[in-house]
Amino acid sequence: MDLTNIFTVAAIMVAIILAVAEVLKKTLNINTQYMPITSVVIGIFIGLVLWPLSEYPVYVMLISGFISGLTASGTFDLLKAAKKEGEQ
Repeated sequence: MDLTNIFTVAAIMVAIILAVAEVLKKTLNINTQYMPITSVVIGIFIGLVLWPLSEYPVYVMLISGFISGLTASGTFDLLKAAKKEGEQ
């Protein structure tokens, strides 16, 4: 197993994490300053949920979830900054 597999799984999970984080943000009125940690927690949780469906060990799925959560939070911040820039 190499890092390519971990990053492939993480890239697939990023879209799922972005969608779930946005739904949670709207329904639970989560402040945007807490979205990065929320995305990481969601990523780790989704990694655990998808673990039985994958061929990877549980620690690989946890790492994939962590990486995808960080990526999703970075994507969220990037989109937020682009939105602010577009309004000016």
